[in-house]
Amino acid sequence: MKKYSSIWILPLLAALLILCLACGGTVRNQQAEATPEVSAGTEEISIVTPEPELHREELDAILKRATMLDGVTINGVNVGGMTKEEAKAAVLPSLEAMQKDLHLEVRLGDTVEEFSGETVAVDSDLDAAINDAFALVREDIGFEAVSAQVEEIKTKGRDFPVHLSFNEASLRKSVNAFADAHDTQPVDASVGYNKEENQIDFTPDVPGCTVNREALLAALLSAKSGDTIEAPADNTPAEVTLEAVQQQYVLRGTFTTKFSRSKNNRKFNICHGAELITGTILHPGDVFSANGTLGVRNKANGWKIAGAYVQGKHDQQYGGGVCQLSSTLFNAAVVADMKIVERRNHSMKVDYVGYGLDATINSVGNIIDFKFQNSSKQDILIIARTDGSSKNYKNATTLTMEIWGIPVVEDSGGAYDKIEIEAPIKISRISPKGEVKYSVDETKPVGYKKQVAKAIYGYIYDTYVRYYLNGVQVDRKKLVRSEYKAYAGEYVVGPDAKETDTPKPTSSGGSKTPKPTTPDPTDPDEPDTPKPTAPPENTPEPKPSDPPEDTPEPKPSDPPEDDGGDD
Repeated sequence: MKKYSSIWILPLLAALLILCLACGGTVRNQQAEATPEVSAGTEEISIVTPEPELHREELDAILKRATMLDGVTINGVNVGGMTKEEAKAAVLPSLEAMQKDLHLEVRLGDTVEEFSGETVAVDSDLDAAINDAFALVREDIGFEAVSAQVEEIKTKGRDFPVHLSFNEASLRKSVNAFADAHDTQPVDASVGYNKEENQIDFTPDVPGCTVNREALLAALLSAKSGDTIEAPADNTPAEVTLEAVQQQYVLRGTFTTKFSRSKNNRKFNICHGAELITGTILHPGDVFSANGTLGVRNKANGWKIAGAYVQGKHDQQYGGGVCQLSSTLFNAAVVADMKIVERRNHSMKVDYVGYGLDATINSVGNIIDFKFQNSSKQDILIIARTDGSSKNYKNATTLTMEIWGIPVVEDSGGAYDKIEIEAPIKISRISPKGEVKYSVDETKPVGYKKQVAKAIYGYIYDTYVRYYLNGVQVDRKKLVRSEYKAYAGEYVVGPDAKETDTPKPTSSGGSKTPKPTTPDPTDPDEPDTPKPTAPPENTPEPKPSDPPEDTPEPKPSDPPEDDGGDD
């Protein structure tokens, strides 16, 4: 073996060592750059490699599916394995039932109205529920985690409820219709006539009502099915309240007369006439006509024959007694401060009112009427009362006329608040002129004689009214002058009758025979005397112009009782 010198070997070994050290440093630097930084003091180095991709196809089938997962329900309907369209079709029938059950009640006062899914269009969140159900398990969190979610849904189930609500536009229409039906204008209190009770009737005021539409709409939109909503509404008070009407509408004037001694037919006529008059309403300026209201007095119009005055004679006419109606109303109208348009006194005194207080009417021939005008600023109501009726008249005894309206003081502008009629003043007494009249009736036997009109004095009376304010008289005015005629008397005699001495006249108010000389105009009237006995009611009805022959002849001193009319 050849031996080498140690001189060149040593340098060669040193060069190899340096080369190795340089290569080792380069490897270490490359490893350091390729691996994560480790904590100080850690000598181990970890190297991570990607995990192989497993079950990719199965995972994509779950995440990218076009159907619902098994176990999914929408509004309680199983839609597992269905597409969105199929799921919607499956759920819709359940919503129809829900829509029928959807309802709210709206209360306004005593009125309750239902808003339901059958009358109002309905909105639902079905599409949102379908989208939420379809979006289940769409995130890639690994096959094992996704599979666990799918299994849990399949086992435990997952429901997506659908909520219904009224369509706002449709609900607004229903709210507007409700408001239109229940919005009301205020109604003022009023006064009228209650025919059944024959009395004045006050109708209370009614406030107006306006539904707050926007507030009601908001309340309905936020309510739950089955709730009852109190409709918000604004009330508008009436301008005229019941209290104001009751305080302002008062009894302006009233007057009462009696007819207890009248015959039954006359009682019937008074009750019948009162029923025709009562309830009459006159507007300001309207004129009441007694003849216009009572109509023609004849059998066809339901009137009965009773005693009447005709040119100083006691006659029988259909409607006898109606002048008591007009006379009573005349007095009530005066104290009620009505304007008297037409009034005429009887030919002779009547027994139910004094001289100067009567008002005769006649619908046959030369018509005589009683009229007055509503001179008030407001309507007036006339109420006629009897203590009987046309069906129950035999025991009737009194007649009352009432005129209702605003207080007299309001019409007078505060000048007066009450009116009274003075006792009429006798101005003069009139003696009869001419001779007694004899009418020959050829149908009567020779020697027949019957007095049909007494010889009586006439009278002139003035009637005044007094005006008061707070109980103090503030004025006095003349109302009317009444002239009652004097009659020399009249007889019906048979043929060839001899004339008798002319009887002396008597006062229409008494039974004494006057002195031959003209009486003093200032002499007081004589007292009334009892009336003649009434003929039976069941006697045949005579013609108005021909009294029954069998009617007892009145005594010369008896004033006629009745007053059907004058001409």
